[in-house]
Amino acid sequence: MFDWLALELSKIRTPRFHIVDGPADSKLREDIISSPLRLPTSYENFVLQFGNAKLYRKSRCGYVVGVFAGPQKFSMTDGTSAYEIGFHNSEKVLLKIKTDSNYYGVYERGLSSDHEVARDFDDWLKTTCEKARSSYPPEKWENIIRGPAPFSTKEKKIVETRRLIKWRVLGIDPSGDHIFEITNAGRLTLPVLTVGVRSKDGRFNGAVRLKIGHIVPGDKAVIHVACYKDLVQPDQIEILPLPDPQPEDREYYNEFSLK
Repeated sequence: MFDWLALELSKIRTPRFHIVDGPADSKLREDIISSPLRLPTSYENFVLQFGNAKLYRKSRCGYVVGVFAGPQKFSMTDGTSAYEIGFHNSEKVLLKIKTDSNYYGVYERGLSSDHEVARDFDDWLKTTCEKARSSYPPEKWENIIRGPAPFSTKEKKIVETRRLIKWRVLGIDPSGDHIFEITNAGRLTLPVLTVGVRSKDGRFNGAVRLKIGHIVPGDKAVIHVACYKDLVQPDQIEILPLPDPQPEDREYYNEFSLK
């Protein structure tokens, strides 16, 4: 049923562009087979074959399409019950049994409404993935299949220098900007440093770039940076270090895009 996805997974050489758990282990398989909850066979078959899945990476930690191996009961905007089984961009994907028939409709929930998008999980997944795939220009898609080139010598130096840039948050200024103390303990200067940003409630996850080109090796400075204060209250923001970038992460770290 999902041979097209298995084939795509086998072709793509870009790490983490698609992330799937793989075939269900014996416990998950038993849970699905013995569950009194009878969800669409196509959804159950997907979980047995792939488990949890995140498909078509679109940002450092974001994906276009997601499928959850464990559905969660969910109340729709009209008060009826459904089951949350994944996501499409920022919308929740829900399965709801139709009262006038014997099938589950697939709904996507926006900010204020639910709308039916398919009559079957299989149809929804295939259509949504085709749309995601077609959004990439042919050359970009070929690069995704081929996989990223290894880091150049210059890029390796950027990664090494990132590790030697030390920072800490001193607080929040009256305008709502976060105050950073930056120390350059390396031997090179970077124009920017990318750090992670997330809300304490887990609903927001992103990154900001710290402009540090004026901080030469051995120097220290204090800078003020707006960290999505128009979206999240500053005191509800957490700043966190990001892991070393890999070649497939080039476009998500500003250090590689600025000269």
